[in-house]
Amino acid sequence: MTTTVVVHEDVKDDYLSNAITTGTLDNAPLAETPLSISVVTRELLSDQGARTLADVVKNDASVGEDYAPVGYYGDFQIRGFPIDLATGLQINGMTIAGEQDVPLENKERVEILKGISGVESGVTSGGGVIGYVTKRPALVKAMDMATDHRGSAFGAADFGQFFGKEKQVGARLNLAGESIQSYVNGADGWRAMGAGSADWKITPKAILKGDFEYQHKVERSVSGYQLLGGDTLPDLNRIYPSTMLGFQPWAKPNTFDTYNTGARFDYDLPGEWHVFGAASFSHSLIDDNVVYPYGVPYDDQGNVACPDAPDAPYYFFCPDGTYGIYDYRNPGELRIDAQAESVVTGQWHTGAIQHDLAGGVELFRRSVQMPGYFSAETPVSPDGVVQDGAVYSYIGQENIYQPIEPFHWATNENGITQQAGPRRLWEDHHQTALMVADRLHLPGRIQVNVGGRETWLRDHNYSLGATDPAAAPTNTDRPVWLPQYAVSFTPVTRLMLYGTYTAMLSLGPQAPWWVDNGSQFLEPYFTRQVEAGAKYEPNQKILLSVAGFHMRAPFFYPKTIAAEEGQCTEDYFFGPGTLCFVSQGHETHSGAEFSVEGKAANWIKLNASVAAIHAESQDTGTPEFDNKQVINAPRVRTALFADVAVPHMRGFYLMPGWGYCASKEATRDDAVSVPGFNLFNLGARYTPGGEQGHMTLRLYADNIANKRYWKDTGASLGDTFIHLGAPATVRLSAHYTF
Repeated sequence: MTTTVVVHEDVKDDYLSNAITTGTLDNAPLAETPLSISVVTRELLSDQGARTLADVVKNDASVGEDYAPVGYYGDFQIRGFPIDLATGLQINGMTIAGEQDVPLENKERVEILKGISGVESGVTSGGGVIGYVTKRPALVKAMDMATDHRGSAFGAADFGQFFGKEKQVGARLNLAGESIQSYVNGADGWRAMGAGSADWKITPKAILKGDFEYQHKVERSVSGYQLLGGDTLPDLNRIYPSTMLGFQPWAKPNTFDTYNTGARFDYDLPGEWHVFGAASFSHSLIDDNVVYPYGVPYDDQGNVACPDAPDAPYYFFCPDGTYGIYDYRNPGELRIDAQAESVVTGQWHTGAIQHDLAGGVELFRRSVQMPGYFSAETPVSPDGVVQDGAVYSYIGQENIYQPIEPFHWATNENGITQQAGPRRLWEDHHQTALMVADRLHLPGRIQVNVGGRETWLRDHNYSLGATDPAAAPTNTDRPVWLPQYAVSFTPVTRLMLYGTYTAMLSLGPQAPWWVDNGSQFLEPYFTRQVEAGAKYEPNQKILLSVAGFHMRAPFFYPKTIAAEEGQCTEDYFFGPGTLCFVSQGHETHSGAEFSVEGKAANWIKLNASVAAIHAESQDTGTPEFDNKQVINAPRVRTALFADVAVPHMRGFYLMPGWGYCASKEATRDDAVSVPGFNLFNLGARYTPGGEQGHMTLRLYADNIANKRYWKDTGASLGDTFIHLGAPATVRLSAHYTF
C-alpha cells in the first residue's frame, strides 16, 4: 500500500523557525545550535512589507547598515564588522554574489549568523553571514497587492502544485513587479522578478531540489553626505531626505540584472547516514551610473576651491558645504560566484558516546570583471573618449545648502561623450576546502563540538593591472585551517548553555585611492572569537537567547608617516607627512546580545533583541586613535516588533515596533559622532473571518514621528559617508489566498 502525503503551505502562527541552514552542515534545530543565529520568518517579512535586506536586518539589534544608499545594493555590518559581499550572503546554504538586492517574494525566511562559523562559511568576514531560505513547493495559490502613500505599486503571485501519481513532483512559481516611488526626488525606479522551485522525490530515499530566480531592477542611487572639512556634521535642520545630492536629469539610472540558481540531491544511506551534493551559480550584472558627490571642488588649475578654506582635506566636503560632483559611469560590472559541495552526515557510537559526524568537500570560485584600459599601449584612447576603466570625470561643484545647478556630462575636448573602457578581469578567486565536524554526546547532558575547515585559498587580484597594464597582480596562495570548537550543557530540558572558539581568515582590504599606496591590497588577516551563551525554549513557540562575545582583528587605517613604512616604500612613498594605508594594532569587539523570538502568549508574538558592544581600536601607532570606539558601531542598539491580538475583534491585530540606536562615531579619533535616535513604527493586520479567512489586509507605518536622523556612518573603498534615514512611510497591502 502506498501512502501519499501532500504538503500544504504551512502558515505558522508565531515568529519562530524550527531549523536553520546557515552555519551548520546538518540543518540542526535552532535551539540546539551553539551559534548565535536569529531568524526573520515569512510571516514577519509580510507583516512589515519587507522588500530589501535593509528592511530585514532592522529586526536584529546586532546588525546595522554600513553603506546602504537608496537605489543601490547595501553593505551591512554584524557585531561591528562589515560583512564581505563576495562571500557573506547565501541562498539555501550556498554562497551568492552579494552585490545585488535579493528579491524576498520567494523566500521563506532569512537567517542571520552573528559571528564566525569557520566550518561552514569559508574565507569571509568575521562579522557573520546572512542566509536566505527559499519557499519549497506546496499547494498554494495566492496573490499580493500593495502601495504606499507616495504612490508606489506592487503586485505578486505565488502558485504551487504537485504532480505525478504519488504527487512525487512539486513545483512553485513566484512572480512580482513593483513601481518604486522613492522619498528621494529623482530616485524612482521599477523592478520585476520571477522565481521557480521544484522538488522531485525520486525514491523514498532520494530527493532532488532545484531553484532559480531572476530580477531586473532600474533605479537611481542616492549618494551620501561627507563631513564638512572633516570635522563637522551637516546641519540636519537645513538638509532634507528628499534631496539627491548632485542630481542631474540626464544621468542614467543604475540597471541591475541578477540571477541565482542552485540544485541539491539528498540520499539516505543505510543506517543513520545521509549524503547530499549541491551546486549553485550566482550572476550579478550592473550598469553603475551616478552623478557622484565627493570631496572638495577644484579650480581650473586643479587647486582646492573651498571658499575661505584652501587647505581643506580633499576627501571631505568643504567646511561651508560645497562639494565636487563627478560623472561616474561603470557599465558591465560582472560578478559571478559558483560553488559545489558534497557532504556526508551520520551517527557512530563508541561505547556510551554518540558521534554526530559530518564531512565533506567544497569548491568555490568568484570572478569579477569591470571596465579596464583601452589597450596595453594606450590605457586611454588617443582621442580621450575611452577611459582606462570607469568614466570618473569632474564636472562641477554644488553646495548642500543651495539649490542644485545644472552641469553637462563628461566629454573629451571635442565634445564627444566619454566612455568606459572594455571589460577586463579584475579578480579570480578560488577556494578548495575539506570540512569535518564531530558532535559528541557525552554522559551528563554534555555535548562537545569539534570541527574545522582546511581551505586552500588562491586569490589573484588584477584590479590594478586592469587600468594600468604595467601593474602586477596581487596574489594570495596559501592553505589555512579554520577551527571551530564548542561545548554545550543541558542542565534541564529545553535549556542549553554553550561556549565556543572559532577563527576566520579574511582577504585584506583595499587602500583608498588618496593614500601613498592607493588601491593596493593588504595581506589576508585572521579574526578570532570566543563566545558564551544560553538558549531557552520553554515550549515550541518561543525561544530566548543570550550571548556574550569577544572578537579580535587587525586595525586598518590611513596613517600619517614620516618615513617609508609597510607598502609605502620606493615608488609608494611620497614624502614625510603623507598617508599610508596600514594594518597596525587591533580592534577588539566585546559585547552582549539578548533576543526573544516567537509566541510569548496566546495574544502576543514578539521579535525583540538588544545588543551592547564595546568595539575599540588599540595599539594603532597613532595615539589619537587608541582606545576609541570604531566607526559606525553604536554601543547600544535595540529592535522590537510585536503582534498583539485585539480583544473581542476576531482576526484583528496591532503591530507596534520600536528601535533605538545609540550615537555612532564618524571619525577614528571619536571627535565627531552622529546622534542616537529612537524610531517608532505602528501597524495593523486584519483577516476577515479569523485565521481561516482568505484575505489579509495590512497597514504599516515606519518612523511615525517622522524623525530626521543619520542612519549610518559607514565606509566605501576607504572613504567614510553619512546617510540620512527614511522619513515616515505608510504602506497598505492585501494578501489573498484562493
